[in-house]
Amino acid sequence: MMNVRDRVKLLFCPAAIRLFIKSYVMFRKDPRCSFANLLRSAWRSAGEEKVVPFEDKLVYSSFLPPIPSKAADRVLDAMDTSHGAFDGQVSGRRRAPISIYIAITDRCPYRCVHCSAVGRPPAQELTTEEMKRVLADLQDMGTAIIGFTGGEPMVRSDLLDLIAAIDERSVSFLFTSGYDLTLEKARAFKKAGLFAVGISLDDADPKRMDNLRGREGAFDAATAAVKVCREAGLYTMTQTVVEPDALRTGHLQKVIELSKTLGAHEVRVLEDMPTGRLVAIAKDRILTQAERDELCAFSVAMNKKKEGPKISVFAYTEDKNRFGCGAGTQHSYLDAAGNLYPCDFVPLSFGNVRERPISELWRAMHRRIGVPRQQCMIMEMYTKKLFDSTTTFPIPPEAVDPYLEKLDVMTQMPGYYRRLLGVRE
Repeated sequence: MMNVRDRVKLLFCPAAIRLFIKSYVMFRKDPRCSFANLLRSAWRSAGEEKVVPFEDKLVYSSFLPPIPSKAADRVLDAMDTSHGAFDGQVSGRRRAPISIYIAITDRCPYRCVHCSAVGRPPAQELTTEEMKRVLADLQDMGTAIIGFTGGEPMVRSDLLDLIAAIDERSVSFLFTSGYDLTLEKARAFKKAGLFAVGISLDDADPKRMDNLRGREGAFDAATAAVKVCREAGLYTMTQTVVEPDALRTGHLQKVIELSKTLGAHEVRVLEDMPTGRLVAIAKDRILTQAERDELCAFSVAMNKKKEGPKISVFAYTEDKNRFGCGAGTQHSYLDAAGNLYPCDFVPLSFGNVRERPISELWRAMHRRIGVPRQQCMIMEMYTKKLFDSTTTFPIPPEAVDPYLEKLDVMTQMPGYYRRLLGVRE
């Protein structure tokens, strides 16, 4: 568990108190709702993260909006309350995703070893106006976080206009390799309303980083981008994809130290997924559960330290004892051609925004997937050999159900939802 200092910092923040009270007022009509359980759950959740002060806000998790913000309010407001507010919360049912990442292009000057987009058909990218319509629909639905990704989003000439199209109801993120990200552009993004930038930094060794990214100068571009984003006043994250031996070799520790030196607020630790270029060699790069547990314990230890960036391990957030896998229930992904997926890695398409509004696609996907899962959806599909390197991407909407039927039925919710119901662990 995290230190008491960060828990108190968050729980006694006026905006956090207001959100807690709002939650209780919404939930208390349900006889299953207990003030003590809500308080206990909030205390534990606050203790699982390092809280980062940023401008006039607190960042509890980069998978959630900062506090205070209108976007943070929308995490509650966008719950499905058709069977009561508390039921919507403990079941994970939502009218809109908490977050969606949008690949605004599949073009990229890099050839990363772990690229998930390799093998996908070339996209006829959504136009500026089509993209703006989608962004407006997402905000009207109640989406809290909208992230721009790719490909490499910096190659799209209308990126600034797309950022500016998002108003204060949502917070916007940019995920980039750092390619062509100058101080002038970073400042323009900040002025247009961008909140955070995640910059890929896979190794502290320049030569190895360039090799991993398939482009000379990738390391220099990434490190320069971290500096300019920090200078421009953006919440600045580095993102690193770790291999199974990342801790034993000291690789991750070196990336964290470099990120600290560059001034990053946060290091997001991701892992290889069995998609794209990695499908054929996944068995050599996929982390075991023991390795994930080791990474989680490492992040807990690092986040107890007062100094240094916040460490966010994706496997920690998605652990079955915390929030679980939110693919298609809390999160979703839109590709450059307008196809909606549960996440970037799950090859199941639930339709295209050129044919139906994204609100309809979300409802159809959310209804068919059901509830947050105790295990990662793409890892379960891979383990059960539901696809391989020859699988056509995307799997079209009319062919999705046979895949879903082969996934385990979730009889138990992840830990966060159980704790709200007072289930003792």
